[in-house]
Amino acid sequence: MKKTVLFLALLLIISDLRAQKRGRFVLQAEANAGILFCFPYQGTFNSIDIEFSPGVVFRYQVGERLGLGIGASYCLHNNLQCLPVFADAKYRFGSGKARPYAEIRTGYAFYLKKFDTGMEGVGYPVYFYLEGLYSQLIVGYSIGHHDFGIAGQLINMKEEGVRDAVLSGGCLKYAKNHIQPAVFLHYAFNFCFRK
Repeated sequence: MKKTVLFLALLLIISDLRAQKRGRFVLQAEANAGILFCFPYQGTFNSIDIEFSPGVVFRYQVGERLGLGIGASYCLHNNLQCLPVFADAKYRFGSGKARPYAEIRTGYAFYLKKFDTGMEGVGYPVYFYLEGLYSQLIVGYSIGHHDFGIAGQLINMKEEGVRDAVLSGGCLKYAKNHIQPAVFLHYAFNFCFRK
């Protein structure tokens, strides 16, 4: 299955390179707004929180359909903030000014702000922050320079804390990772520059 997917991706790239007239650079300014499904406590569902993330992608349009680039966004989720940096691939289907597209991103999120749960008073300080794996899949429709889509996202949430260790009579530090799914509405405007 993996070889078949790689073979199909290679065919798409080759067909797009053959159709290429001249490449161009694209600067994509975007805004995402959606909900993050939180599962921080023992892997059980805890809450749904609003997340907002403006960002930019600098992309080289390889041919008429395929674009490859790098990007970054600023994620603001409740009291958590992070900066995902990612590689980006965007494929537009068909031709013309209005057409569907699919975009995939993968990278790393750097935390900017931790969330303190305020549990120090009971001897259990716990902090949450977004850091680690970051990936998105966006599907939508391009109309001229505008992109409208729906995005699915996975981002890593870290939990750090100290618990009383009853048997040893001291404190026990711990750290956990939780993959948090999210769903977004996606909008982007593409500024195009010829070589």
